[in-house]
Amino acid sequence: MKKNKCIFLDRDGTINVYKCLLSNIEEFQLIKRAAKAIRLINRSKYLCIVVSNQPVVARNLCTLEEMWKINDKMKEMLANEGAYLDDIFICPHHPDAGYPGENKKYKIKCNCRKPDIGMIESAEEKYNINLANSYIVGDTTIDIKTGKNCGMKSILLKTGLGGRDKEYDICPHYVASDLYEAVKIILEGEK
Repeated sequence: MKKNKCIFLDRDGTINVYKCLLSNIEEFQLIKRAAKAIRLINRSKYLCIVVSNQPVVARNLCTLEEMWKINDKMKEMLANEGAYLDDIFICPHHPDAGYPGENKKYKIKCNCRKPDIGMIESAEEKYNINLANSYIVGDTTIDIKTGKNCGMKSILLKTGLGGRDKEYDICPHYVASDLYEAVKIILEGEK
């Protein structure tokens, strides 16, 4: 059976305008050209799957249900521009305890929080994905490290944190001004 290819996308700072610890649905807004970029993926041979750390749940800034409502709003806004996501995987966990009002249920060390690869492995199994022929696109060194941990090519965006998180000393395969430019790099490489 032929394996699928995928472009994995981070969410905050990649698809939507970066807001530190976004937990209010009213603050969600798409980055310019993000829907256009996802439409290009939709017309290609790649799946389009979001993999996103969402520690706002562990910090009790919003519930898991409220987080999925934000994701539903994202899907609706993309649909209004003719784009869709094949799936969304989130990690609601955060390993560091000690925040006021935190949700202890999600304050755990897990294997799904990027740069660990649990979300990628779940998608790989569910959609029969060949990771060596896939990409991860995001705005942090955490996303780039995730790609390295999975054997995928990576693209660092200048939107959102633009790699300024400095969590890992790691180089992406490519750097792009935004998601649209990143998708163009991938698809032009296919020609």
